[in-house]
Amino acid sequence: MDRASKDADRMAKPGKEPTVKAMPLSKLARAGVAGRLAVTSALRSMRRGKGTPEEVWKERGEAFFAACARLKGLPLKLAQMLSQEEELLPEEFRKELSKSCYQSPPMNRALVRRTLIANLGAPPEMLFREFSETPFAAASLGQVHLAVTHEDRRLAIKIQYPGIARTVKNDLAMVAGFASHLPWLKEVQGVWSEVAERMVEELSYGHEARWTDWFRESLGIPEVAVPRVHRSFSSETVLATDFMDGVHLQEWLAGSPGQTERDALAAILWSVYLKSVYELHALNADPNPGNFLIRPEFFRAARSDGIGPGKARADGAVAMLDFGCVKSFPAGFSGNLRRLFAMHAKGYRGTGTANSLVEEYDALGILRITDRREDFADLEKHLRSMGEWVLRPYQVATFDFGAAGDYFEECRAQAWRLFRTVKGIEFSPDFVFLDRARYGLYRTFQRLGARVAMGNAWEAHP
Repeated sequence: MDRASKDADRMAKPGKEPTVKAMPLSKLARAGVAGRLAVTSALRSMRRGKGTPEEVWKERGEAFFAACARLKGLPLKLAQMLSQEEELLPEEFRKELSKSCYQSPPMNRALVRRTLIANLGAPPEMLFREFSETPFAAASLGQVHLAVTHEDRRLAIKIQYPGIARTVKNDLAMVAGFASHLPWLKEVQGVWSEVAERMVEELSYGHEARWTDWFRESLGIPEVAVPRVHRSFSSETVLATDFMDGVHLQEWLAGSPGQTERDALAAILWSVYLKSVYELHALNADPNPGNFLIRPEFFRAARSDGIGPGKARADGAVAMLDFGCVKSFPAGFSGNLRRLFAMHAKGYRGTGTANSLVEEYDALGILRITDRREDFADLEKHLRSMGEWVLRPYQVATFDFGAAGDYFEECRAQAWRLFRTVKGIEFSPDFVFLDRARYGLYRTFQRLGARVAMGNAWEAHP
């Protein structure tokens, strides 16, 4: 059953749905929820002998998700990221965290009603011919309801959790306070500022509406549909767009799609990433797999002839959602990124100085040398190694992400070694969300078990 059928049923037969407890707003209250989670985890560890390891990890996942779902905001985004770490966390734990992508417990229905009245000037029964009180999706900053206008148009109405702006800013302040004690804070200060800026931007649904319209007009990939914004039903904390049919990745995979279909979906997602970075210079930087839907057209085309160059097209096969976290790149960024790929693809040999690669990265604006008295020998070595890691999927005609567990394990090891050698430099904040989006996309490829032809016209490869 697709989303449309499920939500039509909900409209016809409204029932009781569990709602999350009141979201704690103050720093003290939010710290209390985290503290109770720590106590619960400790108590469960004490009775480790009771139950199988799978049952214990499932319980831990349930407790962690429940705490994140109540806190919403940054904690739910953390749960979304952790849910993709296949080698890092047990499957039972990750499965519970995957609910954070679009199944967070909703807010009280009376609060939904008050929010609509405050933002749109009327209750839902006056605004719409039909309005589903039960949201069909709920995540870190808001939840989404199906509505039908008096002109019989189906809309997705995204409503921001009241008070979430305050909690996000409180959470950012708490994290900043904790990070101030870290030894490498100076080197990542710009990175943290970038993260905080994007998070605050996501709180503006007006900002998201503008980017949604822009991507709808600019993306130009036939297989991808972007919903239209309906501004007469939108505000800074309410966003109305076309309702898009389709299923989320988890539900689609439960139907056991074939390898051709999995590969085809990955190819579409990869084409969106490449065009966004190298042609549009703006990227939807939230890798949450809940941010796209697979639509019925996709199944028909992929099962018959595949999708891609010289194969069948499936117009609007994938619906892209949620353009709240968009990274716009400065002039020259994509050109420097292309030069970086070309430099490593040729087997970088250096310019004769001990820190030649570090100096090249500095010249490209990927990092900035702040203290030339530092010894960059370890950093030089790790940058070379990181370049080799990035290029590995390009060294074969199609890279099998389903068999690439060691590739992701190495990524974590590389990142850890890199953070241990960041003295005397500052990383460019422009790479934060680029890397986040790329890594998240690779994780989606892994979950698909997809074989992806990584070679493209922009990124030079061996």
